[in-house]
Amino acid sequence: MARRDDRKLSFFGRLWDSQSGRHFQIITNVSILSLALLVWGIVFLFGLSGPTDPSKENIVALSWIGMLIGAIGTFYVGPEFFFYLGMKQTLDDILLLDSRAEVLRRRKEGEEAAIMLGVRYMGQMRELLEVHEIPVGKNLINSPKVSTQNDISIEEKWWNNPDSVISRQLPGLGLLRELLVHRMLIFITSISLISLLWNTIFGLASRDGSRSYTIDLTERISGLTSFHHPSPHVDPVSIILILFVSFILYSTRSYNSKGN
Repeated sequence: MARRDDRKLSFFGRLWDSQSGRHFQIITNVSILSLALLVWGIVFLFGLSGPTDPSKENIVALSWIGMLIGAIGTFYVGPEFFFYLGMKQTLDDILLLDSRAEVLRRRKEGEEAAIMLGVRYMGQMRELLEVHEIPVGKNLINSPKVSTQNDISIEEKWWNNPDSVISRQLPGLGLLRELLVHRMLIFITSISLISLLWNTIFGLASRDGSRSYTIDLTERISGLTSFHHPSPHVDPVSIILILFVSFILYSTRSYNSKGN
């Protein structure tokens, strides 16, 4: 998708070209969705033995379809994602340069990466060139200025900003600064929190034709044979997990030096 030639494009090719400023965002979102579907299918169908549970037979077919779509999406979109991610890493390295000579040397490389990534990144590259009093190329001249130092609008974005509180609290885990990892963390913690709360309040288990039974995680971990209780029901392990997951999710918010 990223490396296309000049041959006549199909309808989908023209549609893809019309979204040239959003390619990185689209590919990132599709990659996350594909990976989530693939992981869910593997866990549900093979880890949790979903096909053998009569109470979950209504989602078995959907899980197989989701896993197939996720596998195809991951196979085809995954390489494109890493290609764009490499472009972003290149641009990030250039935006951190303080030497005018180094910026001049890597200017062409930075402009190509910025144009491929979209308008926001073009604006960041333009701002860097203007800071070092380097003439802005015609490809960037009409791009909006975006500060590389302190862009408030970027700071206020949660989903698109990997500069999170938890990434600052755990500086040794550089992966937390990657956009894909940041979004996966938000996605996983959100789903986990919703599942834990739903189990506690409404119940996830099915008994005697009713799904209004809560799984007592404390009793389940302890190895007791009976761990189902009528909803709502609270147990210590569930409360600890809810508090922990809530804390991790809250820590994925954008870092603000004034507020943190």
